[in-house]
Amino acid sequence: MKLDNKRTILTGFAFLSICAFWQMYNSIVPLILTNTFHLNETYSGAIMAADNVLALFLLPLFGAISDKTHTKIGKRMPFILFGTGLAIILMTLLPLIDNSYAAAPTTFKTVSFVVVLGLLLVAMGTYRSPAVALMPDITPKPLRAKANGIVNIMGYIGGAFATVLGLFLVLSSYINAPDHERNLWVIELPFIIASVLMVISALVLFATI
Repeated sequence: MKLDNKRTILTGFAFLSICAFWQMYNSIVPLILTNTFHLNETYSGAIMAADNVLALFLLPLFGAISDKTHTKIGKRMPFILFGTGLAIILMTLLPLIDNSYAAAPTTFKTVSFVVVLGLLLVAMGTYRSPAVALMPDITPKPLRAKANGIVNIMGYIGGAFATVLGLFLVLSSYINAPDHERNLWVIELPFIIASVLMVISALVLFATI
């Protein structure tokens, strides 16, 4: 029995996109909450902790639902495609609201940002478990430990790629810049990077797995 390394690497694109997203989210969103919306550390920390609370309910729920799902494109793919698509749409709204608030602050925009952020976390929660379940779905049990190592490496690559392309652009410098110096294109860069990686990963999975 031999592990199909190529197929395992392709499966790892699911974890790659997830890690790329969370690297961007955990690096950029706290800065936006504190520097743009001027939330104190208590509120910012509570919002950033929301993903862990939602994960307690969403991950086992959608993992179980995907186990019982049967479609022409498999158990997991509907959740991966839907979750990825919805997450990308919501991610494009975040920098728009952020830039709009910087130009003209209102309570409504703050609430809108938090609501969109919450919906984004729900979207990610709908496909995280199904995506991670892909590897054991297609890998014989004796080979899953080795396959898990490969999948984790793919995740680290996604996180590192988002870090290098995102944080290397000195994102904190523009987030901390005066409002009149802010640039929508620049504020969108980390979200664009994560979105592109997620789209590529979903297409690779759909075409090959």
